[in-house]
Amino acid sequence: MTMKPFLDDLKKKGNAAIVIAKSMGELLAQEIQSSSNNKSINYADLSKKIHKLAEQANIPHRTKTLVKDAGIDIIHDLRYGQQFDNDTLPEKVIERYMQKAYVSEFEGKIPLIPDHHAKVDNFILADRMEELKRDIFEQISRLAKKANLDESVSHLRRSRRSQIKEIDLEENLAI
Repeated sequence: MTMKPFLDDLKKKGNAAIVIAKSMGELLAQEIQSSSNNKSINYADLSKKIHKLAEQANIPHRTKTLVKDAGIDIIHDLRYGQQFDNDTLPEKVIERYMQKAYVSEFEGKIPLIPDHHAKVDNFILADRMEELKRDIFEQISRLAKKANLDESVSHLRRSRRSQIKEIDLEENLAI
């Protein structure tokens, strides 16, 4: 149920954010490739390049911030030892952008109040939100691959919902 509004939100944000994120990933891949020749990566300079690339984009400020933060997060991961395959870096930046969009536009909108609807305990709510986040991020990974290939969000589709077996009155649920 969450994926349809999420995809609608991504489509509303447009293809430009995907193109910028892919460009950031390509820039990062080039820097890593050139650093493999015993040249160290200047992370501050790389961060400035990411900021400049994002600022040149003609997209809304909020979307621009999400894309920029995705690129900066990947730089942070690289700086502290996480390894990425150079060929998948553009896809990883797109994936991180989509994750940030989900957290910002959906998860971040859940009110942090002590008394939720139907008297749901905060611990139960947090647990359910974490389960949902895992499922959404798994689908985002698949969507990022498609968006990277197409450089577009217009052809992104939800995956099929899993079929839930109906329980009949004679079934033993204890097994």
